[in-house]
Parts: sequence; structure tokens; C-alpha cells
Amino acid sequence: MSAAKMSSNREELIQGLNHALNREVSTFLRYMISAAKIKGIVNAPVRDMYAAEVKDEIGHATYLADKIVMLGGNPVLNPDLTPPADDVLEMLKYDIAQEKIDVEGYMKLAEMADREGLAELKLRMEDQAADEASHAEMMTRLLG
Repeated sequence: MSAAKMSSNREELIQGLNHALNREVSTFLRYMISAAKIKGIVNAPVRDMYAAEVKDEIGHATYLADKIVMLGGNPVLNPDLTPPADDVLEMLKYDIAQEKIDVEGYMKLAEMADREGLAELKLRMEDQAADEASHAEMMTRLLG
């Protein structure tokens, strides 16, 4: 494989990681606001779930930013600052859909990392895909 091809693949991977970084930053901001907005004893488990997931999403974002730099790129932030829905059920439905998008994105990044011979990154992207799938499942359970 030529150096130009490797460079192009590496740049595509870095762009993909930056996209994932922005999705994670957008998610932890949305989850933080979601947790703050949720009131009432009936919705306490949903509030607790969102509050707990903030730390997990920050961990994902931190890993992505570090990996972008290690691959020779620059983390670029442009998060989606759309506020979460006011209705808890709509909030959950939206976030389930977003988590499923993230699973697909992480699986694509795992394939890209595998093509670049980056075993640790491939496995980490698969782990993050599994983590996001778990979040979607937890939210689905909260919907009833």
C-alpha cells in the first residue's frame, strides 16, 4: 500500500474520530441538561440514568481526543447544542435513536482501524459500540 493511500486512510480515520468526538460531547451536554430538567419521583430513575451516563460519555470523548492527537490529528469541537425535549418519553426515544447511530459509527471506525492495523483502536471502538448499545437497551427498558 502506498504512503499516499495510508495518509488518505489515516486522515479519513481521524475525521471519523473527530465526528465521534463531537457526537460524544453533544451527548454528554444533552444528558447533563436532560438530568437537570427531569423532575418528580416517577422519573427519578431516568434522571439518575442520565446523570450517571454523563461521566461515561466524557470518558469516551476524552479517549477519542487523545487518540486523534496520537494519530497526528487535532481534535476539533463543533458539538450539536440542540436542547433535549421537555417530555421524558420523547427524550428517551430520541436518545435511543442517537445511541443506535453511535453504535453504527463506532463499528465503522473499528473497521477503519482494523484496515490501518490499529488493533487497540479497533477493539476500543468495538467496546464503545457495545457500551452505546447497552445505553440504548437501558433506555428502552426505562420506556417500559
